Amino acid sequence: MLALIHSRKLLRLGPSYPRDADEWRNFPMTLTRDDLRIGDWQVMRRWETPLMKVLAREASAHHGDILEVGFGMGISADEIISNGCRSYTVIEAHPKVADLARKWADRQATRVQIIEAYWQDVVPNLDASYDGVLFDTYPMSRRERHKNHFAFIPVAPGLLRDGGLLTLYSDETIDFRRQHLKLLLTHFDEVKLIKVTGLRPPSDCEYWRSNLMVIPVARKGSRSDRLSPGVTRAVVPLPR
Repeated sequence: MLALIHSRKLLRLGPSYPRDADEWRNFPMTLTRDDLRIGDWQVMRRWETPLMKVLAREASAHHGDILEVGFGMGISADEIISNGCRSYTVIEAHPKVADLARKWADRQATRVQIIEAYWQDVVPNLDASYDGVLFDTYPMSRRERHKNHFAFIPVAPGLLRDGGLLTLYSDETIDFRRQHLKLLLTHFDEVKLIKVTGLRPPSDCEYWRSNLMVIPVARKGSRSDRLSPGVTRAVVPLPR
């Protein structure tokens, strides 16, 4: 039961998952200052701001070309731009959220590209490489529960330059799943884990209860000892 309580966006048995990609794209978007809903699903909330700041900080540590997969409320995008980057690209599947991203892009001085598509459809043919990738999308089926990012991990190195970094919304607490860690270490040269504390999801939050989340930062290729300020490298044993 505890695993379900700490699961991204999927605590309840309420609305059905979309039958296909087109149905998800046709769900209405409702956006308030504190809440983003797609159809009946609570997709993102403002309480995630401290978490998004850490994810953005790590993804933009090299201040280069950044790819985000999933725009959400634009909290991490704001932070990436604030941290400083050469360019920002986002892949967003929902047309209304993509419109939100385009309006946001019009206000930015940094070069921004909005790709309206599912990542599975565009990544295989994406002729670009990045210094950092931040992945945070919504599970499209019950099969993806707790692990909608797993399918992205093997393809992420192909999007990164040498020394590039992947971070993501992990669905993890201090009981970081061995399967998850093994997948990261199979495809990356180094993985550090960061414990983000002080999270305050409200009582009506439908997808998270814990006051912390443990996020991975995975590095491709050449090691860099330069970490973001205030971050301690975690040494993690390879799962057997």
